[in-house]
Amino acid sequence: MYESADILEAARSIRPYLSELLSTAQAEEIDQQLADLLAQANTRQPIDNLILELLAAQDATREWLSRFLQDKQQPEHLRSFSPLPGQGSIVNAAKFVCPQGDYTWYRPRVGIEPPRCPTHNLPLDQA
Repeated sequence: MYESADILEAARSIRPYLSELLSTAQAEEIDQQLADLLAQANTRQPIDNLILELLAAQDATREWLSRFLQDKQQPEHLRSFSPLPGQGSIVNAAKFVCPQGDYTWYRPRVGIEPPRCPTHNLPLDQA
């Protein structure tokens, strides 16, 4: 099936997008539930199925989760990018994570400052 690490990364990574995928009330509720589950993950409790059930309950989060996990299961050589010939170069999105390990955010454009972790109100660290 899916690797536990991939499920946890999906739970951390979807949190910034919940407000785009769901109504405000749903997004806040699911975000809090994910924060609670991820806190349990830090204590080595098995929560993979709980995360999958939570995110599968809504169409938008189920589709997001499915795409995320499918991308993770592709062989590395299929996920890689080969630039066109010429002077171009690959620009990677900067990844930021909560020091407590329950929130992941990718910078969409240069110049945008990362938010604070919504769970712990801590500044995010660049990964």
